[in-house]
Amino acid sequence: MKEVTENNQVEKITETKPKKKKTNKIITIVVAALVIGLVIFRIASSMAGPEPEQESIVTVKTALAEKMSINTTSPITGRVEPIDEVSIIPLASGKITAVYADIGDKVSKGATLFQIDGTQLSTTYNQAKEGLNVAKSSYDRLSALYKEGAVAYQDYEKAQSAYLNAQQTLTAASDALGNCTVTSPINGYITSKQVEVGGIASPAAPAMTVADVSKLQINTNVAEYIVNDLKVGDTVDVYIASLGKQAYKGVIDAISPAPASGNLTYPVKISISDNTGAIKAGMFAEIRIISEEKNNTLCVPSDSVIMKEGTAVVVTLGKGNTPKYNKVKTGIDNGDYVEILSGLKEGDTIVISGQQYVTEGTPVHVSKK
Repeated sequence: MKEVTENNQVEKITETKPKKKKTNKIITIVVAALVIGLVIFRIASSMAGPEPEQESIVTVKTALAEKMSINTTSPITGRVEPIDEVSIIPLASGKITAVYADIGDKVSKGATLFQIDGTQLSTTYNQAKEGLNVAKSSYDRLSALYKEGAVAYQDYEKAQSAYLNAQQTLTAASDALGNCTVTSPINGYITSKQVEVGGIASPAAPAMTVADVSKLQINTNVAEYIVNDLKVGDTVDVYIASLGKQAYKGVIDAISPAPASGNLTYPVKISISDNTGAIKAGMFAEIRIISEEKNNTLCVPSDSVIMKEGTAVVVTLGKGNTPKYNKVKTGIDNGDYVEILSGLKEGDTIVISGQQYVTEGTPVHVSKK
């Protein structure tokens, strides 16, 4: 029994060896085929070139070419000033005995602002008045005697001269005493005050300032290339930065026919109106002068005009949102809109954003924002 078993095992081992050789051969063939296939795929891919990328659609924004009014402005600046302003300088020196007005007070023409001590001047005035009475009495007496031939002409003439001198002396004393009462020369408001009771008034320094702000004005200067575009009576827009973006109306009241002394600019006076009372004297103002203007002319947003090979171009959209480059001739450009003299027509759909990326003839996507 033992011998038979061993023989069977030998036969099984002998049969297994050819099977293993056959399996290894198949695996080798399969691997070789995969390698060859991979090499062929890579060669074919390299010969075919890279896969083309799908072209993305350009998104643009549009507007319409339309007729409108357009203008360009030349800005000039200046300070808002009262229509009239007076520095009150006393003509008399002396101690201040009373002050009747303060900053912000409204005063009328002739109203007393402050009083200077006039005791000494009052004495001088009384003496001058008494001197005039004596001179007049002497003149009247000698005049009557002269008519009767009782006195010589020289005596009459001397009395007449003394009387005239006495009149002048009284007038001077009266004026000096009157200068102790300081009044306002105009209607307006007190805008500055440098006097107090007990202080000393002097002709060397202003004591108060009175300003008439019932009307406001701007005194400014314009260059020679602007002055010929202006005329008295023209309306202008006035902007006060501290009050926001609101435009106030101004009127040109005066234009100098010659430059200011030592300057190359022409003085211009502009009056402004403000029903709200918001504008105050001293505020900084910008005046926008219309230097060029056209009405009912074809215009497009300035952003729609681009330069292509040195030529102004506007992109329009046709059927199917297909872009087209249009050479245009431009006119007035104020930074927001530009006038189109040729190359477009009213109602054309124009590209105002994204036109740098479009290709003529290739449809685009129009943004609805």
